[in-house]
Amino acid sequence: MKRGNRALVLVAIAFFCYILFSHRTSPTEVELAEDPAGDTTGLPSHVHRPPGQTVDSKINTTLCQYNECLKGRWAPREPQFKTLEDFQDVFAKRGASIWSTCEVGDPPAGVKWTSAEEERLKQKRLVDIMNWVWQPDHGEWLPWDPLDFVVRLLKTPGGIVFMGDSLSQGHEHAFGSYLQEGGIVFQMKETDSAIRSHILEKGHPVTLELQRRAGVPDSRMDHPIFSVVEEHILIHQEDLRYITELNGATKGWEWHLDSLKRADDWEGFFRRLTKSRPGEETSVTRDTIIVLNTGAHWSRGTMYMLPEIDSLEKERETLTNVYTAMVKIMIRKLSQYPRLTVFYRATNTGHPSCHRYNKPSKDAAEAHREAARYLELSDASASNEVDRKVRRRWDWDYLNVLSQVWKTEIEHQEWLRRTMKLRNQSGGVGMRWLYVDVYEMSLQRPDAHAVPGKDCLHWCLPAVYSEWSRHLYHILYLEMEQEY
Repeated sequence: MKRGNRALVLVAIAFFCYILFSHRTSPTEVELAEDPAGDTTGLPSHVHRPPGQTVDSKINTTLCQYNECLKGRWAPREPQFKTLEDFQDVFAKRGASIWSTCEVGDPPAGVKWTSAEEERLKQKRLVDIMNWVWQPDHGEWLPWDPLDFVVRLLKTPGGIVFMGDSLSQGHEHAFGSYLQEGGIVFQMKETDSAIRSHILEKGHPVTLELQRRAGVPDSRMDHPIFSVVEEHILIHQEDLRYITELNGATKGWEWHLDSLKRADDWEGFFRRLTKSRPGEETSVTRDTIIVLNTGAHWSRGTMYMLPEIDSLEKERETLTNVYTAMVKIMIRKLSQYPRLTVFYRATNTGHPSCHRYNKPSKDAAEAHREAARYLELSDASASNEVDRKVRRRWDWDYLNVLSQVWKTEIEHQEWLRRTMKLRNQSGGVGMRWLYVDVYEMSLQRPDAHAVPGKDCLHWCLPAVYSEWSRHLYHILYLEMEQEY
C-alpha cells in the first residue's frame, strides 16, 4: 500500500474509534453530572460503608434491591445475646421503652409457675426472640445508622408517617425506640388521640449536629421526623358504608366499629406535612414518606355487615371487592399530595397455635408448608364450635391475597408515573409508590408473637419490627441515591 493511502486509512480508523467511543460515559460520570455538588453517597462522614462501596459510587452493587432484600431467612445473631443485659445494652439502654420481657402465655397443663419463674421465662423469651436477624438470600442491607436515617428524614417536609392499625402503631413504637438508642432525642406532640408526631428536641447537641448535616433551616426543625396515624380501616365511615352497601350490606346497617381507632382529620394532617415552606426550597427537597397498611380488620369477622352465605369462595369474593374499592379510594385521596411517597407494607399473617413454636421457620419453604395447615391449626386453638367459626372468619390465611390487591394497584400507579415521566423529560412527574413485601419475612416468625396461645397476630416488641425498620432505612437510602 502506498504511504499516502496508508495515512488515509489510519485517519479513517481513528475517526471511527472516536465516533464509537467518545460519547460513552461511565456510570460514575453520569451520576456526577446529575449531582452538581459531586456528593455521590449522601452519607455522613461517620458511617461505616459496606464492603465494596466507595465515595465515587452512588449505589453499592453488593446491596440488595427493594423486595429482593425480603427474600431470605432468619439467621442466628452473631454474637448471640447471652443475657437480658446483653440485649438491653443494644436495644434498651437509651430509649423510653426499656424492653425486658415477652409474654409466655399460660403454663402447660399441670404446671404452676412462681412469679419469679414466670419473670425469668419472660426475660428468656425476649432474648431468644431477639437472637435472630434477617438475612437476605442475595446482597446485603445497609448497616443500620439512625443518625443518617434522621438526616434523610430532615430533607423531607414531614419525615416518615406510620398509618394503619395496631400493627402499624407497634412498628412506630419500636421505630422511635430504635432511634433513641442511637442517641436521638425528640419530643412528642399529640394532634389528637389518634395522631402523634415527634419533633427533635431543639438545642440538644445531637439535634444541632443532625441539622448541620442535613443543611436545613431552623423552620424545618419545627416539624416532625416521624408520626403515627392510628386509622385502622383508613377510609371514612361514609366511604365504608357506600362500598359495603354496593356489595350487599343492608342499607343503613348499624355501625359496630367504634372499637377501631379513627383519625378523622388525617387528610388535613397530610396537607400540612407535605406542604412546601418558604426558605426550604433548596434543602428540603424530598417527599414526606408514609408507611401505610390496613389488613387485619378487613376480614369477614369484622366486616360482618356483608352478607353471610353458604359459600366461602363467594364471601371472600365479596370481601375482595370491598377491599379493592377501599384501595382505589385511598389511592385517589393520597394522590392529591404531590410531595408524598407511599410505602405500602404488606400485611403480616397471624400464626394460629403460635404457642407451638420456639424458633423461626428454617426457610420460606417450611413456613409455607406450615401456612398450608392454617385451618387445622386454627381449629386446634378453638375451645368450641362457635369459637372455631369465629377464628376461621378472622381470615388470616387470606391477608396476603388482600395485600396483592395493593401490589397490583401500586404497579399500575408506577406504570402511570413512568409513562408520564417519559412524556415529560424534565422529570419529577407523579408521586412514588412502593410495595414493601414483608409477608414472607414475617411468615417465618411464628415464634415471635405477642402472647403465645392468646395473641398470635401482633409481635412482641421490638422483635420483627426492628428488622422492618432496618429495611425502611435501606429503601430510603436506595430512593435518595437512585433516580427514577
